[in-house]
Amino acid sequence: MDVEEYLHTSFEPECEFLDGGLVDRYAGDLPHSTTMANMIFRLQALRARLGVRALPIIRICITPTRYRVADVAVWRDDNLGDARIPTVPPFLAVEILSPEDRMTRMLPKIQEYLAFGIEYVWLIDPEEKSALIFTHESPGGSVVADILRTTNPAIEIPLASAFDLDS
Repeated sequence: MDVEEYLHTSFEPECEFLDGGLVDRYAGDLPHSTTMANMIFRLQALRARLGVRALPIIRICITPTRYRVADVAVWRDDNLGDARIPTVPPFLAVEILSPEDRMTRMLPKIQEYLAFGIEYVWLIDPEEKSALIFTHESPGGSVVADILRTTNPAIEIPLASAFDLDS
């Protein structure tokens, strides 16, 4: 498959395109979907105050032959680029682990995100109710104690609220 065919094809669930090959993504179970919905709700609620735009399950052009799909991606000031597929890195990508995900599969994706210019990657595990934050300063990840954070803009979301909308 070439890039043009990938860009004009819908997949259920959405697939990533890496150098000519399709890579399946986890379709999601209730904990995964609940966590994603909670994160979209919390991040999109910051739109009016911080000018951020949070989008779920969106293709991002990392290189001309590599398209990743983030569970949630967040941009500042609607700066996504000029195309249908964002070419400007979001400042935050949120990835939610499924029971089948392994760190050996997620780490290359996270490192690719950081190399592309994404400033923060939140890796959330709904089963363990835990998270790691990856940045250029901490490419190996830092354990989140209580709060998922970014700066510029300053976002603070209680980790518990990723799992329970009532938090």
